[in-house]
Amino acid sequence: MKHATRPSRVLSLLTALALLAPSPALAAPAQDAKALAAFEAGFTEGQAKFDRGENLEAARTWIAAAANLKETTAHRDNRAAVYEYVVDAFTRGLQGEKRPEALREAAQALDAYCEGFTRAYGTETPISSKIVAARDDFKQRLAEAEAAAAAEKPSVPDAVEGPEELPPPSPDDLPEPKPWKGLAIGGGVMIGLGVGAAVVAGVGGARVSSIEKQFDDPANMCVLSMPSPSCQDLLDRGKAAESMTIAGAVLAPLLAGAGVALLVVGLKRRSQPSTAFAPALAPGFVGLSLRGSF
Repeated sequence: MKHATRPSRVLSLLTALALLAPSPALAAPAQDAKALAAFEAGFTEGQAKFDRGENLEAARTWIAAAANLKETTAHRDNRAAVYEYVVDAFTRGLQGEKRPEALREAAQALDAYCEGFTRAYGTETPISSKIVAARDDFKQRLAEAEAAAAAEKPSVPDAVEGPEELPPPSPDDLPEPKPWKGLAIGGGVMIGLGVGAAVVAGVGGARVSSIEKQFDDPANMCVLSMPSPSCQDLLDRGKAAESMTIAGAVLAPLLAGAGVALLVVGLKRRSQPSTAFAPALAPGFVGLSLRGSF
């Protein structure tokens, strides 16, 4: 979106620049001529950006252009006119802006201009009211935006000092491992499994005996060669119970025997003292010391 160019102000500023240009008879120093040329180029570039709607870029370009002119009486009006253009660009570009970073740029730029103006001409020379009003407005908006941003940040509670961490114990202070405990526990578990297998074998045997009695009962009229459906069900149940009995009878002594063996080994290791050799140093003596625990 293009914005209407302000021809009267632009022409007046360019006219003032033309009057400042050195005449052939009294040529200004080459450095001043170079600074004026850079200012004119920057002013024209900023106006083109402003007309294209690039408001913030236009403001930055005009601020850079104004930096080519020293804050002296000869350049005071031109610098003030350019910064009024900067105000227009910032006002349009930051309309409705709530981010502190964007507002801070405008507030700092206008505040720096006002401070430089006061240093150069004192407090008796008034600053453009348009620039002052815009500076104060941007500073107020910046303070509100920073307060809102601070309110949105989650508060971090103060660190609570915990108990002082103790250094890790030295290897000598650590309790010695007791491998016999694992053997004893494993032996107890396997003995328990063996007892469970024996119970399963007993339950299976009882079922087999009960089913055999039902099959041989004359009331059921079961014939092994040609069993009726009910008798076939008794046969199937009897086979399952017989398989359970055989499995329990086989596993019970194996598990119990292995458990007893592990338990015996663990208890033997528990009763044996643990010994260790360590170097021993003493005046006039170098050797090994035997250390044991019971």
